[in-house]
Amino acid sequence: MRNPYDKYIRMELLTLTLAVVIGLIAIVQGYVIIMLLCVYLLAFSILCEGFLFLNTNHSADGIKQVAKAGMLMLLATILFFSL
Repeated sequence: MRNPYDKYIRMELLTLTLAVVIGLIAIVQGYVIIMLLCVYLLAFSILCEGFLFLNTNHSADGIKQVAKAGMLMLLATILFFSL
Protein backbone atom coordinates (compact mmCIF):
# COMPACT_ATOMS: atom_id res chain seq x y z
CA MET A 1 0.00 0.00 0.00
CA ARG A 2 1.31 3.40 -0.97
CA ASN A 3 1.58 6.41 1.26
CA PRO A 4 -1.34 8.77 0.48
CA TYR A 5 1.12 11.68 0.35
CA ASP A 6 3.58 9.88 -1.91
CA LYS A 7 2.95 12.39 -4.70
CA TYR A 8 4.15 15.30 -2.54
CA ILE A 9 7.19 13.34 -1.35
CA ARG A 10 8.18 12.42 -4.91
CA MET A 11 7.71 15.98 -6.18
CA GLU A 12 9.81 17.33 -3.31
CA LEU A 13 12.65 14.88 -3.94
CA LEU A 14 12.50 15.36 -7.72
CA THR A 15 12.64 19.16 -7.54
CA LEU A 16 15.36 19.06 -4.89
CA THR A 17 17.46 16.74 -7.05
CA LEU A 18 16.89 18.93 -10.12
CA ALA A 19 17.81 22.03 -8.11
CA VAL A 20 21.11 20.47 -7.03
CA VAL A 21 22.00 19.29 -10.54
CA ILE A 22 20.98 22.54 -12.23
CA GLY A 23 22.69 24.55 -9.49
CA LEU A 24 25.97 22.74 -10.06
CA ILE A 25 25.67 23.30 -13.81
CA ALA A 26 24.89 26.99 -13.23
CA ILE A 27 27.92 27.42 -10.98
CA VAL A 28 30.21 25.79 -13.54
CA GLN A 29 28.74 27.66 -16.52
CA GLY A 30 28.23 30.97 -14.68
CA TYR A 31 24.73 31.72 -16.00
CA VAL A 32 22.63 33.82 -13.66
CA ILE A 33 19.34 32.82 -15.31
CA ILE A 34 20.03 29.15 -14.64
CA MET A 35 20.85 30.03 -11.02
CA LEU A 36 17.46 31.72 -10.70
CA LEU A 37 15.81 28.60 -12.12
CA CYS A 38 17.60 26.65 -9.41
CA VAL A 39 16.19 29.00 -6.76
CA TYR A 40 12.67 28.54 -8.18
CA LEU A 41 13.07 24.76 -8.06
CA LEU A 42 14.31 24.97 -4.49
CA ALA A 43 11.31 27.12 -3.55
CA PHE A 44 8.96 24.64 -5.22
CA SER A 45 10.57 21.83 -3.23
CA ILE A 46 10.00 23.77 0.00
CA LEU A 47 6.41 24.43 -1.09
CA CYS A 48 5.80 20.70 -1.63
CA GLU A 49 7.19 20.01 1.83
CA GLY A 50 4.86 22.67 3.23
CA PHE A 51 1.86 21.04 1.58
CA LEU A 52 2.98 17.71 2.98
CA PHE A 53 3.11 19.19 6.48
CA LEU A 54 -0.28 20.86 6.05
CA ASN A 55 -1.87 17.57 5.02
CA THR A 56 -0.34 15.60 7.90
CA ASN A 57 -1.70 17.77 10.73
CA HIS A 58 1.51 19.75 11.23
CA SER A 59 -0.12 23.00 10.21
CA ALA A 60 2.31 25.34 12.00
CA ASP A 61 5.29 23.78 10.23
CA GLY A 62 3.38 23.75 6.96
CA ILE A 63 2.53 27.43 7.17
CA LYS A 64 6.17 28.25 7.91
CA GLN A 65 7.38 26.24 4.92
CA VAL A 66 4.81 27.79 2.58
CA ALA A 67 5.81 31.27 3.81
CA LYS A 68 9.50 30.46 3.22
CA ALA A 69 8.74 29.25 -0.30
CA GLY A 70 6.68 32.35 -1.04
CA MET A 71 9.42 34.69 0.14
CA LEU A 72 12.03 32.78 -1.85
CA MET A 73 9.91 32.94 -5.02
CA LEU A 74 9.30 36.66 -4.46
CA LEU A 75 13.02 37.29 -4.00
CA ALA A 76 13.88 35.29 -7.13
CA THR A 77 11.27 37.19 -9.14
CA ILE A 78 12.63 40.55 -7.95
CA LEU A 79 16.16 39.45 -8.87
CA PHE A 80 14.94 38.22 -12.27
CA PHE A 81 13.37 41.57 -13.15
CA SER A 82 16.37 43.53 -11.89
CA LEU A 83 18.72 41.81 -14.36
